[in-house]
Amino acid sequence: MSDFVNFQIDDSALRTRLLQLEQAGHQKAGAMRKIAQALVLVTEDNFAAQGRPRWQALSEATIHMRVGGKKAYKKNGELTAAASRRKAGLMILQDSGQMAASVSTDHDDNSAVIGSNKEYAAIHQFGGQAGRGLKVTIPARPWLPVTADGELQPEAVEPVLNTILRHLMDAANRR
Repeated sequence: MSDFVNFQIDDSALRTRLLQLEQAGHQKAGAMRKIAQALVLVTEDNFAAQGRPRWQALSEATIHMRVGGKKAYKKNGELTAAASRRKAGLMILQDSGQMAASVSTDHDDNSAVIGSNKEYAAIHQFGGQAGRGLKVTIPARPWLPVTADGELQPEAVEPVLNTILRHLMDAANRR
């Protein structure tokens, strides 16, 4: 029996269908690929929502740098019109868009993996000290759909469960 789905039903027609589902569990790579894709969509939604729960706001130093530094201010200390527009459009964790664009997946029969190859991705997920001499504290801004306890974030549970159910239903309908 598969470790993915176990059923014990006495009705022979149902038992045949459920056996087919169970056997589909032995070929779980397809389901894991779809789960990884579902996690990518949740991750993209996390970026769009600027965190779920909402990430800590950008620091004043980061805002200053991203709107253009000293050049973004008039002599009276107010932001220029262009800098004001840039400030209004600032997104947390999306300065260049490279980290969001770097989200990638992998899967096998037993796992679905999502992550980034950007070296700064982990510091944003977990928070910590960064910069020269590790003098800057970066707050945790969990962009992956996983909590600090290693659980799926609430918004990821339903898409993953629905993906599994669709995979099993598709497997049952193909047979």
